[in-house]
Amino acid sequence: MKDVIIRHYLFEQIECEPTHQTGATLRKLCSQMAPKLAKLDIRLVFQEAVLETPDEENIWMMNRVTFSCPEEDLPERDLDEILGLQVTYEPCRTCSDKAGFPVSCRTVMVEDQGYQALPSGLIADAMLRFSFSVLSGGQACDSHSCGGCCEGCHGS
Repeated sequence: MKDVIIRHYLFEQIECEPTHQTGATLRKLCSQMAPKLAKLDIRLVFQEAVLETPDEENIWMMNRVTFSCPEEDLPERDLDEILGLQVTYEPCRTCSDKAGFPVSCRTVMVEDQGYQALPSGLIADAMLRFSFSVLSGGQACDSHSCGGCCEGCHGS
């Protein structure tokens, strides 16, 4: 069985509402998808990467979601990279109050809509794309091409 490691970055000292919501969505989705992906010989491993001291140099890591697979030598890839989405940083009052300095939270852009708390549909899309790239031996599926994992899906 191959492990797909899903890592969610957060700070111990900051209780950010969007980060909390993303974490809850990740836990729920992993528990729902784990039995289905296990039938494909993939084990979902959810990890919370708790960072200790937030500062202006590392605060951008908060609410970052990555996927990796050691068995296929697939390093961590950000959810937004897998889906071909842009990331911006928008002000977050809850984080700023807790950190003691102005904080802009990671915001994934889908068309003109920004999401600080990641919706389940985006997470599921990235989870499935990454899992299928693992099944294809490390060929990357992304928003622009299949990279060979779905032979013939583009009419070839």
